Amino acid sequence: MDSPFRQWMDFLKQPRGAEAEWPHLLRRVLTDTYLRERESEGGYAAEVFKDRDDSPVQAVLPEKKAVKELFHHCRQNANGVLSVGEDRYWLLGYEWPNQGGDRERGRRADLVGLNTAGGLVVFECKLVNNDGPLTAVMEGLDYLSHLTNPQNFHKVAEGFRHWAGKPQKVRPEAFAAVTPKRESGHEVIVLASQEYFAQHRRSKRSPGWQAFAALPCLPTSPLSIRFAESDFASAEAKWVTA
Repeated sequence: MDSPFRQWMDFLKQPRGAEAEWPHLLRRVLTDTYLRERESEGGYAAEVFKDRDDSPVQAVLPEKKAVKELFHHCRQNANGVLSVGEDRYWLLGYEWPNQGGDRERGRRADLVGLNTAGGLVVFECKLVNNDGPLTAVMEGLDYLSHLTNPQNFHKVAEGFRHWAGKPQKVRPEAFAAVTPKRESGHEVIVLASQEYFAQHRRSKRSPGWQAFAALPCLPTSPLSIRFAESDFASAEAKWVTA
């Protein structure tokens, strides 16, 4: 069997015009690594799906407070749906644990949603003066790979069944028959403020993440990585492509 290096080399030989090779390679490497990591054994010992519907928005760190406010705003004003461009995401909860052990204690996915195909979506949320966009991608992938491993994803699916079946729960129209499916395409979305993206466009590191962000989304890919701009006070956001 060819090594991953040989497979990636053959991938780079595919014609794609006058484009930089490394963003395509990075996406392929990250996708392959994610698919491998999500097959790892072991899951989070306690519940993964955290029902945050009635959790109060407390005065916490600004980033965490913004995430909570966005979740509850979408729940109260858009039936739980966050719209990014033409895409719709049903927000399931925030601060979901997904890995255990002393070293991993406190590692929680900022915001978790469902896409219309049943794929799980990790929103890695950033404000300003924070990690760079590609660092945020790595953090989101770490959470997604754990949330979609067999043991944790089973807990997500069971938690969703109970959560969506609550007597007062109204399903958004676009999600009338949607349930979490492990075989669907999953997503990491770096959801950040306008100031965050402006800051990193000025950074000397900006050509790197912007070239990666400019890659078109591949609908057949098992993993989508994208960037979106939000004010964390509205149920609508917009895609960032460069």
